[in-house]
Amino acid sequence: MHITEIALTNFRSFQTTQVIPLAPVTLMFGPNSVGKSSVLQALFYLQQILAKGHCDPQRIDVLGEKHIGGFASLVNGGDLNKRIVIKLQVEKSDSIGASYNQLYELINEDFGLTVDSATADAARFAVELHIAWSKSAETAYVACYKLWLDDTLIAELTSDAGMKQPVLAWLNYQHPALLAELDLDEAVEREAEGFVSVLHELLNAQRPTQPVSRRDSWHMPEMTFAHAELGFKGFAGALPLLGKRLETTVEHDDPRITTRLHEILSDVLVAPLDNLLTLLNQSLCIGPLRMVPDALRQPNPYPEQKDWYSGAAAWDVVSSLSRQHKAPALLAEINQWMGHLGLGYSLRAKSVVSKVVYSGGDDSLGELRAMLDAHGDKLEISFSGADEEGNPSEQKAPIEMEKLKALLQELAPDSAAPEGAVIEQVRNQWALWDDARQCEVAFSEVGVGISQLFPLIVAAVVARQGLVTCEQPELHVHPRIQVGIGDLLTQANRQCSFLIETHSEHLILRIQRRIRESTEGELPDGLKPLAPEDVSIIYLDTAAGGVKAKRIEIDRDGEFTSRWPNGFFAERREELL
Repeated sequence: MHITEIALTNFRSFQTTQVIPLAPVTLMFGPNSVGKSSVLQALFYLQQILAKGHCDPQRIDVLGEKHIGGFASLVNGGDLNKRIVIKLQVEKSDSIGASYNQLYELINEDFGLTVDSATADAARFAVELHIAWSKSAETAYVACYKLWLDDTLIAELTSDAGMKQPVLAWLNYQHPALLAELDLDEAVEREAEGFVSVLHELLNAQRPTQPVSRRDSWHMPEMTFAHAELGFKGFAGALPLLGKRLETTVEHDDPRITTRLHEILSDVLVAPLDNLLTLLNQSLCIGPLRMVPDALRQPNPYPEQKDWYSGAAAWDVVSSLSRQHKAPALLAEINQWMGHLGLGYSLRAKSVVSKVVYSGGDDSLGELRAMLDAHGDKLEISFSGADEEGNPSEQKAPIEMEKLKALLQELAPDSAAPEGAVIEQVRNQWALWDDARQCEVAFSEVGVGISQLFPLIVAAVVARQGLVTCEQPELHVHPRIQVGIGDLLTQANRQCSFLIETHSEHLILRIQRRIRESTEGELPDGLKPLAPEDVSIIYLDTAAGGVKAKRIEIDRDGEFTSRWPNGFFAERREELL
């Protein structure tokens, strides 16, 4: 799955709705403080809403717990009467994703609800959240959640400012994902009326309805349905609980029908949110200033998403490679790109051997081994929730002696060593190698540009899904290396997408060259072809009504076919002439 479009309204400097189309590689250009970083903030603000319900956060976790000041700082102009609107479109790329479809095979033929997984056949979906301020609760909440499947609006969920009774306010029963096949031999009169959904009947049976109209600005003409608002257990306002089957106030006489009904609704309303959150959880953001590790830094054996912002996670990931069977291949790929970029350094595996003299001590583990050797076949382990003797719930099971002995050996491999014995311990780790001087160096001993670029190199190699976002990867590096970043982004990884905030003219010049070479059949050996649709170049600039986003088109000759708002890096021409 890939996020293919971001639309922002009333988010920070974005006032009127601005649409940012994403490609495998998306580059955002524009003046300082125009709002390029706001696009990244919006993505991970949405993630925090879906994961934790934080609509009014003081900090964004994935951005290194960066302080952002809550909803009042995020909404355009600090106006609490406005709603932030964030819309993401996702291309499924043949992925099924989450599904709540479990009872379909059991009841479809008997009860007429023949809808399979409502989202399985959809090629794409779009999620739109409206975040508003509740004066009564003094917090922000999701006031509205809209969902599109294959570019057609299918549902709208709303919540009032009290957040006590969110409702399914509208459902497009005529959407192909919800069409139920009816036995028209038993319902000829329905055939004359046109399509009438079994789902529609079940949801509105014996419930007061009112005409509800919706118009989708993309494709759908205005439609009106008699629809009853259905309450459900909400999350942060109008969101359904993620990862759980949706439960509404509707009940059928047959509980299996009730369950199947809620499975269909869950596939429509919950599964897309599950898929989107998974995608955002697999994404990462590298901030504008990356750390330079010193010799005292201890790697985190469990790299965290939030630590990518400072770049620390890159060193944590590399450190953890020593425990992975794929380590040699990944290390070779990282080194390949360090070489391609001309950094002059590479990573090398090394073994650190330490020797200590055993001075003796408590040999309780050795005594335990001796007891196991003498009585091991008679030992068994018991499990009980109480300490009383004769407990009837007590369960006993034999001990696997070989596994227990192996565990003891792992805990204290040298406890049986004689006093004065020399014990060796070996630890495998990675080191930065100076290719010119043929010696190990620390990152703090080389140019700062190396440490600034290293997290992006690692991310480009190890990321397998979601977005890799980075602010100004060109900082502190030579123009020759900036050119090479264009190849890193377009060649290293086609499984994830890149969203890059940059000011680098050199980076875009390399991408233009690769597009031209691909068209003319002159691409260097080992490089994959690059087409104009593989790259999205977005220029953000201030204007009346807030930030404006404009896509700069490139043709197959690598030339721009649309004008930059202020010319393409016109400063060079001004200085030369």
